[in-house]
Amino acid sequence: MKFSRFKLPSIRFRGKYHEESPSSFTKETDVNQEYKKAFRTQSYTDIFNKVQTHIRFDDEPSSSSIHSPYIRLCDILLEPQSETIANLTNTFNLHHLLIDFFKATIKSWMICEQLLESIHQVNTNHQKVKQIIKLTQRVPYDTKVYEELDSYSSLVNPLSEFEPKKFPMLHIYHKLLLKKLTTKHTRVKRRQKIINLSKRVGGCALVASYTVLAVALLVLACHGLIAPLASPGLIACLFGLIKNTNSVKKRVKPTELKRIGVQLDVAAKGVYTMIKDLDTMGWLVGRLYNEVEFGKMMARKCFRTRKADVWEEVMREFRVHESCLLEQLEELEDHVYLCLLNVNRSRKLLVDEIIPISEN
Repeated sequence: MKFSRFKLPSIRFRGKYHEESPSSFTKETDVNQEYKKAFRTQSYTDIFNKVQTHIRFDDEPSSSSIHSPYIRLCDILLEPQSETIANLTNTFNLHHLLIDFFKATIKSWMICEQLLESIHQVNTNHQKVKQIIKLTQRVPYDTKVYEELDSYSSLVNPLSEFEPKKFPMLHIYHKLLLKKLTTKHTRVKRRQKIINLSKRVGGCALVASYTVLAVALLVLACHGLIAPLASPGLIACLFGLIKNTNSVKKRVKPTELKRIGVQLDVAAKGVYTMIKDLDTMGWLVGRLYNEVEFGKMMARKCFRTRKADVWEEVMREFRVHESCLLEQLEELEDHVYLCLLNVNRSRKLLVDEIIPISEN
């Protein structure tokens, strides 16, 4: 598996080649704190706490990113649950694109679940690096240290499951759904305009018909012999016109059309948000994958050469690598929780539009 290497010199080698003043460091710290404060809202904290309460991970370093004790959060924390959506589908006869939207949200949720587990496994595997650093401080160049390096370098990257084509394929899938939703929404809006125009034209035609009939009846009233014969026919025509107009009004329901348009619009906005979240996570996954591979490469290099100068270089890189890795892990985890939050929010917003106000 190959991701393009994302180089971030200002982060990756900060402190190695650049000297920063205390004031610039304080400013950077303040900005980071403000960012976290704005990012981690109460809703974010709630979904984070719920996940931490229900999730169960294997805490042993492993070459696999999937473990048997893993619990599907989708069956517990997804809102509304799939059973509720199935009942709504049967009750309100939902448009097929809305059903596709709910399926897409489940796909996004499952990707986030897999990412959370992989993040945990990356962090667990990285504990070996910390052990190696501590061990070298006590017994440098010891055989035990080389064994630990070899063990770490042989672990499979937990993010290997997210092959480079996975997120682009998800992007294409969601983009197609977004196009379908927006196209259908445009057609519904156009149909609404046509119906409103037809109603105005029909109203004008009805007024004109009333006027013509009134004039005709007045003219016939002036002809005493013809009026008794013609008047019933004209009156019948008048009642027939009124009846036809009422039947057209009953057949076309602008309020229902408007409700469907709103539902499609809410679904389209939800898909758009998912596209942005998945694109961001895809980039962060590629960057973190490369960072993990970099650490394994350094461990493998040290194990194979077993030279003092290489050893010192690897230990220095490990210390820089550790801070960089943990920073990237935290950033990816933040966006995963944000995606989970947005999935639930978009699902609830759409359900609110589907269920009539009287039933909410």
